[in-house]
Amino acid sequence: MSKIEWTEQTWNPTTGCDRISPGCDNCYALTMAKRLKGMGSAKYQNDGDPRTSGPGFGITTHADTLTEPLRWKKPRKVFVNSMSDLFHARVPRDFLTQVFAVMAATPQHTYQILTKRPDRAARILGGGCKCGHPNGEHFRASMEWAATSHSPTYVPGLEHGIYHRSGWPLPNVWIGTSVENQKYADLRIPALLKTPAAVRFLSCEPLLGPVDLSPWLPPISPMPVNDAPRTWDEWTWPSWVPAEVRNAIEDFWGADQGRSPRDWMRNMHEQGAPAFGATLRMNDGFGPKPSKVTGRFVHAWNNIGRLVLDDDPNRTFAYTSFGSTTRRNSQPLDWVIVGGESGPGARAFAPAWAADVARTASDAGVATFVKQLGTVWARDNKASDTKGGNPDDWPAALRIREYPQNQRAAA
Repeated sequence: MSKIEWTEQTWNPTTGCDRISPGCDNCYALTMAKRLKGMGSAKYQNDGDPRTSGPGFGITTHADTLTEPLRWKKPRKVFVNSMSDLFHARVPRDFLTQVFAVMAATPQHTYQILTKRPDRAARILGGGCKCGHPNGEHFRASMEWAATSHSPTYVPGLEHGIYHRSGWPLPNVWIGTSVENQKYADLRIPALLKTPAAVRFLSCEPLLGPVDLSPWLPPISPMPVNDAPRTWDEWTWPSWVPAEVRNAIEDFWGADQGRSPRDWMRNMHEQGAPAFGATLRMNDGFGPKPSKVTGRFVHAWNNIGRLVLDDDPNRTFAYTSFGSTTRRNSQPLDWVIVGGESGPGARAFAPAWAADVARTASDAGVATFVKQLGTVWARDNKASDTKGGNPDDWPAALRIREYPQNQRAAA
């Protein structure tokens, strides 16, 4: 089992890594690998480059570990490679397909992969290949090869047919990237968004400065619900919303109905609506085979919305409905973990940084998990947990430990 608060089990088919950014400076896994090497652990006898890695921390694949999840009958959340980075350049593609084949063969488990190299994840899982196969097709076929008994990449215990049974992206695989400051948010998040995944998440830990996630997390409502006007006379519509759409919404949520802009915006969050003003491709109207149109979304009521079209001179908007699939795909990120640094040499952490991240995620309807406030904060505030991991010690606004409720149907 795992002591990491947001998972239940760790699985390390590879070990070792190289430091590539400030978030790696006090890497717990590098320190642990040195200790495990000294204890004689077989997994940690391969040294890495002393400039970027260390004793026992050279990239090493462990074929004998691949079949571990096949023996776990009880469903669990599994953190893949707590002691490595699965998408490190020195992890062979064939080995990656074996790892993914095992995950496809064990749909009862939920796998959480965290990488500082989302660009490689995007290329392998979502890009084309030299053979001309688009959208990761070559990689998916290689997964099937890993479940074929006469294949050189065969993983014992896998059954042929997982490629066709599992779907893509694998519905039980979450992929995230580490974000320690604004620079690496700007570099890594765009690559993550190109990566097919049932759930995409961020680990803002150790958070080393303020990070603005709003470019990737548009808010569901035009403003925070509690800041919304109490009457329609106080509300000003953006100029791009047609008068007919404005009137229909105000009639439904008008004063004669005992409703207000605040009620309208609260309903957006309750329904998990797409972001206000987001450009989406959705159904035009209802029925068994509605055509698809593209426009800017305006929430109406319940699961009904309007798409404001910009490419049809005969029509300014379409009626549309949204469900869980539309909602999931309207927000490119599904989960945000945030935390301060712990252990020897831990750097300072400001709760305001976490509060800003949590507020942005909440406004976008995205689950947030505040993991810990870190060693420096714990010491300065005489917290009961030396890593700042006891929520009872925290400001009330940061006592948030949510998990993503939905998975995307396609990506």
